[in-house]
Amino acid sequence: MNTPLPKILFAFAALLFALPVPAGTLSFRLSLTGSELTVDNQGDSSAFYPAIFRMLADGRWAQLEASAPPAELAPGMRLQLKWPDAPAAQQAAALERMQPVMVRFFDQAGVGFGQVSMLRPPPAAAAALKARYASGLLQIDPPEGVAVRATWVLWPQENGIGPISRPVRFEHKQPPARRIDWARQGKAPFQFDAGAGQPNVMLVHETGDGYALQAVPGGGLGGREQRTAWLDATPKFYAAALIALVLAVGAMALQFLRRPRRGAAA
Repeated sequence: MNTPLPKILFAFAALLFALPVPAGTLSFRLSLTGSELTVDNQGDSSAFYPAIFRMLADGRWAQLEASAPPAELAPGMRLQLKWPDAPAAQQAAALERMQPVMVRFFDQAGVGFGQVSMLRPPPAAAAALKARYASGLLQIDPPEGVAVRATWVLWPQENGIGPISRPVRFEHKQPPARRIDWARQGKAPFQFDAGAGQPNVMLVHETGDGYALQAVPGGGLGGREQRTAWLDATPKFYAAALIALVLAVGAMALQFLRRPRRGAAA
């Protein structure tokens, strides 16, 4: 009698020994020389339709002009852009002098991402504010015992995989940076939506001693927002596959032990 056990055994063995494919990484190195900004893709994946923005004095992001903008910036490739002439030191706002730069791009699935960097960052904040993601929103508690008058919030808007359920338009939309005046904010925490991707955030604090930088880690998704639930259950599938494999081997052994007895009886 034919049995599907070998096929079942093969299927479960393939499931047992299949290794998850690691997601690609994307990171960019920026360098400014005179009036030319260079962006290098140091990751192991391609960035599609990349666009580079610099921050203006009022918190808006202005796109820089690329000499030959590519549709795909592969790993190891370089993008060169024209950096505008800097205004006089007395005319430039403090935030603009820090030269915040944002690299926006799409991955191969059409999901939009961004990376915020500062070419001239202020020193790290000695005392950080309490900031974290809660229920999908970034929440920043008012300063208590910390001499912070105002805070600029810089983030790359990441809306997750929701937009790819519709026809993707490869257009970059980034809201301007937000400035929190803590005297007006009062004792209520500041909350806002940075997108379903919950990206990393930079906080620039205005203090009596100058400016200070605080980094807020993302919501811990790290690309997992794009994963379906069954992929996160991989260890359970491996355990189930191992149990099924043991049962299949036992059933095959029992079948082979029974065959000689049937021949002897005949």
